[in-house]
Amino acid sequence: MKLVYCIIDCSRSAGMERIISCKANYLADILGYDVSIITTDRGNKKNFYHFSDKITFVDLGINYYELEQYFFFKKIWRQIQKRKIHFRRLSDVLQKLKANIVISTYSHEFTLLPDIKDGSKKIGEIHFSKHYNRIENKNKEQPLLNKIFSRLAEQRKYLYISKYDKFIVLTKADLQNWKKYPNVEFIYNILPFYPKETAFLNAKRVISVGRLALQKGYDMLVEAWEKVYQIYPDWKLDIFGEGEDYDFLCQLISSKKLEHVIMINTPTKNIISEYLNSSIYVMSSRYEGFPMVLLEDMSCGLPCVAFNCPDGPLEIITDNEDGFLVGNGNIQEMAEKIMLLIENEDLRKKMGIKAKENVKRFSPDIIMKEWDNLFQQLNLYQNLS
Repeated sequence: MKLVYCIIDCSRSAGMERIISCKANYLADILGYDVSIITTDRGNKKNFYHFSDKITFVDLGINYYELEQYFFFKKIWRQIQKRKIHFRRLSDVLQKLKANIVISTYSHEFTLLPDIKDGSKKIGEIHFSKHYNRIENKNKEQPLLNKIFSRLAEQRKYLYISKYDKFIVLTKADLQNWKKYPNVEFIYNILPFYPKETAFLNAKRVISVGRLALQKGYDMLVEAWEKVYQIYPDWKLDIFGEGEDYDFLCQLISSKKLEHVIMINTPTKNIISEYLNSSIYVMSSRYEGFPMVLLEDMSCGLPCVAFNCPDGPLEIITDNEDGFLVGNGNIQEMAEKIMLLIENEDLRKKMGIKAKENVKRFSPDIIMKEWDNLFQQLNLYQNLS
């Protein structure tokens, strides 16, 4: 069966790129699918994550990132031009590939794909909570016109959901947010790895991994760590990520005189080693879809402390068993739970053991069977029609 994923760029070290690599590799190497990945902004950049040699890559050269250099109205005009080019190039590629299934990752192609008549079944998948746009607009400082346009663009996407054969969300909770659409289902993300080793949990080190952006809430984590530092000044926080908030976060850390205990590190391909050399994982996100980082750190035997944000943490962490769920945005509670794990090594190790066991329910052999069943079902309908 021929399968196509549409995504912006696979050279970034973000969660969606990680999950696409894991799913595409499994489909190509284990299940024998003919997999292609179509990007718009990859260019000649190398993929950050490993992709099977069996996977074919096609970049359309749209380069939407170029729009960021323009002011509002010129940006809109240039975006319209790029979308016309995008539709034409994507149509040409899909007509040649003759895929059975084409999947949109809810990006630029989402409102284009249903109108391309290449004979394939179309699936949309969203990697965030439905409420992500509202949360971003509420917390992000940007011109009012930008907020209005962003909201209108999101509302426009909703008009296309029913045009897809299936629309996949990542959690049971988010499924309820989309219940007005009869074609919506949920499938969890898969566990990207499961190392034999387990963290000893005796290092005075807490870790967090993710893009340096408003979504990940690192400003709140710094605020929480300021409270932790007052009681446990010998513990350190390592953040791994890159993004637009780097300078802001560095200034915030500096203003609180925490440079010697909070480190911002560039993304690493050997993240397993970093987990194994830590004792606690903290996730301070304002919203998520289904955070891969929680699966990753739990597979290494780390207990987690996470905001109970929409959506995902509640369906991954079993509160008080393999980690702690704290009130969304409750900085004081986050600091208290971190300190509880710092001062109680037995509790850390008990939760770490549970984390490594509980996360097995997201193993690829379990989750990818659901995807395979979905693809086979849609392909059967395609052959009958």
